[in-house]
Amino acid sequence: MKKVFALLFLVTLVACGGKKGDQEVGDGKAKNTSFLPDASGETGEIVIIINKRKYDGALGDAIKEVFREEVPGLTRPEPMFTIRVIEPFEFNRIFRVARNLVYVTSFEGTSAADKWLQGTFSEASRERIVNDPELFMQTSENKYSKGQKILQVFAKDDATLIKNLKEKRTLVQNFFNIAEKERLASSIKMSTASKTILRKVNDRLGINIKIPAGYELSILEDDFMWVRALPAVGPSKNLFVYSKPYTSQDEFKYENIIKLRNEAGKKYIYGDPENKESYMITETEYMDPVFRNINFNDQYTVEMKGGWKTNNFSVGGTFVSYTFVDETTERLYYIEGFVIHPSEDHRELIREMESLLTTFRVS
Repeated sequence: MKKVFALLFLVTLVACGGKKGDQEVGDGKAKNTSFLPDASGETGEIVIIINKRKYDGALGDAIKEVFREEVPGLTRPEPMFTIRVIEPFEFNRIFRVARNLVYVTSFEGTSAADKWLQGTFSEASRERIVNDPELFMQTSENKYSKGQKILQVFAKDDATLIKNLKEKRTLVQNFFNIAEKERLASSIKMSTASKTILRKVNDRLGINIKIPAGYELSILEDDFMWVRALPAVGPSKNLFVYSKPYTSQDEFKYENIIKLRNEAGKKYIYGDPENKESYMITETEYMDPVFRNINFNDQYTVEMKGGWKTNNFSVGGTFVSYTFVDETTERLYYIEGFVIHPSEDHRELIREMESLLTTFRVS
């Protein structure tokens, strides 16, 4: 399988200097947010401000390729983000406080919408953009609401903007993917019960990970822990950690990571408490897991996403996992979040699982 390398750290690219007008997007500097309302909107939702006539053409197609690209590794097709497209004149106080905003500006347009978007730049900034095709994007935050992320993409003409969107698609996606995961991680609430579970896990395995309120401890062994949330209605959310002594780099081969996952599943993850022969396996018959090599906590890590099922096909779902070595303990760690929510979307559930995994640390 082809390896895909992920950007974990998004560098804010272009800061267009100059005098700002009332409409201009923020400069990325920290602001006093105490007087601002909280950002609104659902996780993964992005409001795009653009001339809709351009959105109906090639520029819109490029934007859709960026924001509506299918999320890899899910058991059913889902776009990476939910987008809402508006004209500048529709940018009212409701949209103004959206959690994620994207301004799309081409300097070759002459319509009222184009002029509004172009007016978010100073004269000096416009001149720089027209003369330098490498200038493409600017980020800022908390302009109109607390927790808000803003991205402005721009170019001297549509063709250059389309070219940059295609070439820098991953960079744009990562800006919002990372923002959403950080929001989710910061919003995790631990209860007295979940803190007690964490102390037990830490004493037994020497690890720390945020365990949200509502999760229960299912299994705790010297090499394994499994916590899960089982509401009466809604999705089941599960988190487990499996570790073993590290032996060789071969353990990072994709086929061996699948074997490791299946080993943990057969040993510990039961599909049906009443059926001892029921256990979790990785779905490889109808879809292959998707892998990425990433940097997690400054360690080489293999991310895997895909589908899972029980060996007797009684239940299944989607999972995301990280595999890495802790050099201090010389142990291989496999950490995973998986969900059960039949016939429903899994995108935001998996994003939530990813945010939990990012809190993992070896004590």
